[in-house]
Amino acid sequence: MFVTALRCLRCGSEYPMDPNAYLCPKCGPGDRENDPGVLDVQYDYELVARALVQGGHVMSRRRGVFRYLPLLPMQNEAAILPAGGTPLVSAPRLANRLGLKALYLKDETRNPTRCLKDRATAVAVTMALALGRKDIYCASAGNAAISLAGFCAHLGLRCHAFVPREASDTRLAWLRRYGATVHVSSGNYDQAYGEAEAAAAEHGWYSRNCAFNPFLVEGKKTTALEIGEQMRWRTPDLVVAPVGDGCTLGAIGKGFRELALVGLAERLPRLVGVQSEAIQPLVRRRQGEAPREERGSTLAASIAVRRPRNALRLLAELETSKGTMVAVPDDEMAEAQRLLASEAGMVAELTSAATLAGLTKLAAAEPLAGKTAVLVITGGRPDGDS
Repeated sequence: MFVTALRCLRCGSEYPMDPNAYLCPKCGPGDRENDPGVLDVQYDYELVARALVQGGHVMSRRRGVFRYLPLLPMQNEAAILPAGGTPLVSAPRLANRLGLKALYLKDETRNPTRCLKDRATAVAVTMALALGRKDIYCASAGNAAISLAGFCAHLGLRCHAFVPREASDTRLAWLRRYGATVHVSSGNYDQAYGEAEAAAAEHGWYSRNCAFNPFLVEGKKTTALEIGEQMRWRTPDLVVAPVGDGCTLGAIGKGFRELALVGLAERLPRLVGVQSEAIQPLVRRRQGEAPREERGSTLAASIAVRRPRNALRLLAELETSKGTMVAVPDDEMAEAQRLLASEAGMVAELTSAATLAGLTKLAAAEPLAGKTAVLVITGGRPDGDS
């Protein structure tokens, strides 16, 4: 393993690698005024490059998430559901519509439970198994919980899923099919998150809460590593992803930086994060606005996060990549969802369609001619799918 330390994104303190690590002991979970002390995994990139890269290519016969094992916080892969290795699909009709040179869709619906969350879950269950843990929990609007439930069902582990009161009947049905223990909160996602953390502290369960568990972002960043390899190390100009807690796009930013650090990329893509107009705390924060209470509601459940817990990671990656945040209404997401199906053959849930809606908004504000963009289609489980 090539991990050198765990560094707090809030205070900068460094700690030795510990598979049981969670939040920074100095900063803790934070509060309404202060960000949590999220830890970031640090690597010896010189040694990683020697182990992973040869002649400008990835020197690995593994598939999926574990193809990039030297850039993950474990020594060995586990016999789990096969996450990662998803296709990068060209969408020429949508590219032409937006005036782009090329547009690609990173199709995360091909993962075992149809979403990108499986990459983080793969790391979570692998580390839980290594620690001998049998109970794993998470707070989720649906997708992360379904992902965890599916992987736990495969391994015979116990899944504890905490979901907001507005979780759809379809997603609750998926959780129960997998045999998860479901805790439906009386409040929103942020309340369910607090309830999950409190219950876990009492029972000693292993965490699949990506914003707090420092190791799970490492699974998500393999999305970027794959995009780089699939594009033969020609970095796209733009990478667009929906944003809730900030974990996914923050992880993608880290993945592209690490490609540069090991000599596989010459530049970074510009990151574009998309939130709902109804709930857009990170759009406001990126623009330098003071925090305000987010009282709106959106049908894009996976990004309905009023207190983003991985804000510091995402904001740093946006700054490094000269990236931006945009907000779009639900009706524009719905139109983008229709276009993804009718002009690219892609069935994407509403949250995923926010990427196309966001890129469309960006294209109306600035010239994108000659640019290459990637939309991260994070999931494809429409609420009507039973």
